[in-house]
Amino acid sequence: MPKITKKSKLGKYLMNKGYTQTEIVKVTKINRKTVSKIYNDSSYIPSGSTIKKVMNILKKIDPKLKVEDFFDL
Repeated sequence: MPKITKKSKLGKYLMNKGYTQTEIVKVTKINRKTVSKIYNDSSYIPSGSTIKKVMNILKKIDPKLKVEDFFDL
């Protein structure tokens, strides 16, 4: 039976803003599997470089966003 995970804060945010996983893969150049984990696994903590890439994109959407808004570091 597959492990059921809760959608992440980041995944919910991006979906509400209308961004697909495919679009995030294209703009960040992050591996598709990693983007899937970022969207769908609320317990997943990506590497520092991955967080930086994601936050660079998010800051363009809303400059007030912080890492802590999406990741429990």
